[in-house]
Amino acid sequence: MLRLCETEGIAWVSFFPLGGAFPGLPKAADKRAVHAVAASLGVTPSQVGLAWLLHRAPNVLLIPGTAGTSHLEANMAVGAITFDAATLTTLVAIESRTDEVPIG
Repeated sequence: MLRLCETEGIAWVSFFPLGGAFPGLPKAADKRAVHAVAASLGVTPSQVGLAWLLHRAPNVLLIPGTAGTSHLEANMAVGAITFDAATLTTLVAIESRTDEVPIG
């Protein structure tokens, strides 16, 4: 669907860009690989998730939620995050319901 939208010049606006907003749905920031990438770059797992989406295609737009100015600034900073080829390969290999970080 993303590629079709790109071909047709249609923006792809992700609803819940970091994953499910409801219990039991996968979240990008719960993945071990995302945590490892975040630690290596000195950013948060949420920032990695948002930056990864922006790197997927030029027609991707994000509307992440925010709770305040500092959170907004963190969300805005994802535009400056870059990934090398090895990191992108790691992120693309993530499956949606596996490799979650245990919560609690």
